[in-house]
Amino acid sequence: MKRLVAVGAVLVLALTGCSDNKDGGGGGKSGDDPVALLTDVKKTIDDATSVHVVLTGRDLPDTAQTLASGDGVATHAPAFKGKLTVRAAGSPIDAEVVAVGGKVYAKLPFTPKFIELPPSQLAGLGAPDPAILLDPAKGVTAVLPTLKDPVIKGETRDGAKVLTEVTGAVQGKALQGIFPKAPADQDFPSSFKIDKDSKQLVSATITGPFYDGATSSYDLTLDRYGEQVEITKP
Repeated sequence: MKRLVAVGAVLVLALTGCSDNKDGGGGGKSGDDPVALLTDVKKTIDDATSVHVVLTGRDLPDTAQTLASGDGVATHAPAFKGKLTVRAAGSPIDAEVVAVGGKVYAKLPFTPKFIELPPSQLAGLGAPDPAILLDPAKGVTAVLPTLKDPVIKGETRDGAKVLTEVTGAVQGKALQGIFPKAPADQDFPSSFKIDKDSKQLVSATITGPFYDGATSSYDLTLDRYGEQVEITKP
């Protein structure tokens, strides 16, 4: 059971970090305000009933239990449902995860059904409920208006969309809602790509000491804003 809880705790570190698209060059307009743009993006996410997210980790240490990837839907219920892959002892472990009603459930390859992971045990391990992803005060949107030294780098293209790229640094203390063990005094260099027409965050990358002794990155893509999704206890 201890192994199940340990792996499950890693699973709930699901959501944070981010994705890249091909750069298209170009410069930002002088009249653009990165803080105002990020604030608008936060409102768009906060107002969406649900968001589909895809997460990929890079440069992860082999000696730690790490989140390798994730694909799921988060809502403001709050709730989360999706598939996550973690690496433990160098081996990938896939799992289905459901977080709803303040509880987290995981179905691992070696378990015949979902098992509940008590919040008290998760808190003791420094892991949050993954449903916190869209929490306006603690989730991914909380870092946007407080981005340190934000700069509009220019424009990139993603298919038919022209995206505005904002760069800066996320302060560790702002990440602690999602990654409780992120060093509060560390800066995490970050990049956010935004569709200015819809005010939607399309992708982001956050880099820093997510795990001891390593500098890792998480790439995140967001789409399917506002779909009607019902997440229930498995």
